[in-house]
Amino acid sequence: MSQAFLSNETQQIKNYYQENGYVIVKDAISENKITDFINKYEAFKVSKNYYFRSQDTNRPEKLSINEQGFIERSILNPIELVFQKDFCQSASNIICSNSVSQILKTLTDKQKHTVWQTMFFDKSTGTVAHQDHYYLDSDPAGHLVACWYALEDIQEDAGAFFVIPKTHKGYVISRKTDVPLFSDHEEYAQNIQKLIKEQSYQAQPLLLEKGSVLFWHPFLIHGAFQNVNPNHSRKSFTAHFLPEGYSRLGISKVKPTIASVNPDINFWKKNLLHHAEASVRYWRYWLQVNLRPKSQRPYLEMRSAKYSELK
Repeated sequence: MSQAFLSNETQQIKNYYQENGYVIVKDAISENKITDFINKYEAFKVSKNYYFRSQDTNRPEKLSINEQGFIERSILNPIELVFQKDFCQSASNIICSNSVSQILKTLTDKQKHTVWQTMFFDKSTGTVAHQDHYYLDSDPAGHLVACWYALEDIQEDAGAFFVIPKTHKGYVISRKTDVPLFSDHEEYAQNIQKLIKEQSYQAQPLLLEKGSVLFWHPFLIHGAFQNVNPNHSRKSFTAHFLPEGYSRLGISKVKPTIASVNPDINFWKKNLLHHAEASVRYWRYWLQVNLRPKSQRPYLEMRSAKYSELK
């Protein structure tokens, strides 16, 4: 079991994060907030013919419930789902918890942070080893902070999140800028696997307790093991936070922000046009899912099972 700290142990939290590239804070999310979300999640699951963008395939997917009653695909940006106001609000209440913003302040020395990207996992999809820096980071690089929120006690055979401690101090593999966006992703996944083998890195599973939050550095190599017990879910959120004063790496456009339920955590500001575009995008998802060939491969594959040949 990895070492975990209470939220008031600020200096120990900061020291551990700087040394290891990650830190676990226990009892960061209240039982009431988690219970409220689980209730909203149960209501969401009965939505028929609902479409969303998935994190593990990075393309539109139809809501699918497996034999165990879990949502099969991970959900990208669950706080922005159209036609699901209650679900989104409950998710936001957890992601923007005061305890989280206090730890972010401890780690970055910045008062405010903006939510860049979020995810919801009902079950582990077995995420390939990676560094967040390849996908998103601050400019200058290395100041983004990511969080993983355990909404239940995490079992090892459920496909636990893993980290490779102290790799934030090692070699960083960046995305190529002279090729179409993410077209080098398979090569990147191969290079990460090569780095792990060359350095004899050992992945450490993190079995977080319900209500705990993991914080990690954008250079840290991490991922998730594949689920080997289909009866175990792995309900959790992921969120990435950009500290105030930093721009987004590789993105010149500055987006306005608006405060969330927590004045120290901001969202990208959306106007009526953005909301209209989101509704149109939803119906585009419907078309893409129903018209694409079943054999079509995702262009940005995050499921480690699809990279088994690299192991």
